[in-house]
Amino acid sequence: MSEQLVRRKLSEFVNSDVSILEVPPKLFHPYRILILKILYSFGYADFRQLKCDLRITDGNLASHLRALENEGYIEAGKEIINRKPRTTYIPTKKGLRAFQQLRTGILKVMESDIER
Repeated sequence: MSEQLVRRKLSEFVNSDVSILEVPPKLFHPYRILILKILYSFGYADFRQLKCDLRITDGNLASHLRALENEGYIEAGKEIINRKPRTTYIPTKKGLRAFQQLRTGILKVMESDIER
């Protein structure tokens, strides 16, 4: 196979997956992906649920939630229940779109044909 043909095949192979490059880099962290997956699937979650489900420290979870909130992917709501504060997180439209874009991009990369 000529070098030019190999380059063209490689270019076609890579170009079919470039949509993953459009995903915001802030999302490429396992905890942030999982947080958005939970919110995408259930519509909301409170801090204690996320902490328990993700097995993560308060500080670490708070920093990931803050990063997602600063990017406009999630919103926090605070309320008092039985005299205890409760913080609930919901995905924004922007967050839902970003998660769907990430999901689509990863699936496309993982499902693309690999010839050996």
